[in-house]
Amino acid sequence: MFDFLDCVADLKGKEIKRAALNELVESVATSRGVLIEPLYPEAIKMISVNIFRTLPPRENPEFDPEEDEPTLEASWPHLQLVYEFFLRFLESLDFQPSMAKRYVDQKFLLELSTARTPGNGKYLKTILHRVYGKLLGLRALLHPQQINNIFLR
Repeated sequence: MFDFLDCVADLKGKEIKRAALNELVESVATSRGVLIEPLYPEAIKMISVNIFRTLPPRENPEFDPEEDEPTLEASWPHLQLVYEFFLRFLESLDFQPSMAKRYVDQKFLLELSTARTPGNGKYLKTILHRVYGKLLGLRALLHPQQINNIFLR
C-alpha cells in the first residue's frame, strides 16, 4: 500500500503497481485459462486490501454533496484499475462461481456495498449486478432494489 496523499513519495513503486494492475486487467480480459483455482483467493485478497480500507477524513468539512462536485481520492487511478480487474474477473468466460463463492461471501459483499467513494459508483453497481447474476447463493442479499438503495443513500 502507498501513501497517495503524498504525490511525490515512492513514485517508482506507484508506477510499478499501476503497470501490474494494468497487466492483470489485460490478462483477465483477453486470455483464456488464467482463472485457475489458486488465483481466486489471491485475487479476492488483492481486491479486498485495496478497496476495503479506512477512508481518509474529508478535507473540506463544508462540502455539500447537493451543490459541490466530489473530489476523487488521490489513489483513484489505482483503485479504478482494481475495480476494472474485479469487473473483468467476474465477466471472464473462465469465471467459475463454485470457486468464487468460497471467497465472495456475505461479509465481502457488505464491505463492498459500503465502500462507496467518489468515482466508484458505476463500478460498484455493475459489479454488484454481475455478482447477482453469477453467484446465485448470494441473490437474497443483492435483490435489485437493495442494490439501487445502496446508491440512493
